[in-house]
Amino acid sequence: MNIIAVDDERLALEDFIDICSGIPEIDNINTFSNPADAMEHVALNHVDIAFLDIEMPVMTGLDLAKRINRINPDTKIVFVTGFKEYAFDAFSVNAIGYVLKPFNDDMIKLEIKKAERILNVNVEKKITVKTFGTFDVFVNNKTVYFSSAKSKELLAYLIDKQGGSVSTESAISALWPERNYDETIQSLFRKVLKSLRTALSDADISEMLVDVRNQRSIDVSKFDCDYYKLMKNDSSAISEYNGEYMTGYQWGAATKAHIEKLIG
Repeated sequence: MNIIAVDDERLALEDFIDICSGIPEIDNINTFSNPADAMEHVALNHVDIAFLDIEMPVMTGLDLAKRINRINPDTKIVFVTGFKEYAFDAFSVNAIGYVLKPFNDDMIKLEIKKAERILNVNVEKKITVKTFGTFDVFVNNKTVYFSSAKSKELLAYLIDKQGGSVSTESAISALWPERNYDETIQSLFRKVLKSLRTALSDADISEMLVDVRNQRSIDVSKFDCDYYKLMKNDSSAISEYNGEYMTGYQWGAATKAHIEKLIG
């Protein structure tokens, strides 16, 4: 996210920068003590959130918010002030938040999260799955993190099945081919499945997984996949194939052989 802060108090801006430097969702932050400079920046750059002091000598934050809204209606406004009485006026200009000074980390982070939820409503997620070579999942070009290697492998196995349903027993047989199908391994599988759900939820892509009773599958309409494109004879996907598929997963050997037979 790209953020600006406007305040005539230099110390307040320095405190704001210190807090924002520890928030990973923020890509860029620019601060201004002069509202005119802030307006020029908004006119020339995409700004997701503007944190505005209300009482400033040259132009009030309320007036600045109105001008920013005219320049870019999509910029979300959060007011930062020491005066509670401005709350009603703040929301009259469609501000999404109101932070009272002295602010702290939690107060700023709360407004960042609120704005992020609003912004994400208007941004279509692009989910991309890479199976050629090592398996990875990306959301808007950012790699999805899996805390468990087996939960990542489970997702890879479901994707390999191209939307087909996979029972608990079949998944266990693929992920732990040397283990007996007993209560111990079933308990381990439930933990892996829970870890997978958590990883997908954290990445806001829970919709990928279809989990009904004892059957799991992948909703293939929710993502792009190099393997799926190759199976449809997509020339770019065929050229991207590097002779490796789902590297490190034994069960991937059969699909790899099928791919190589298909492309000759």
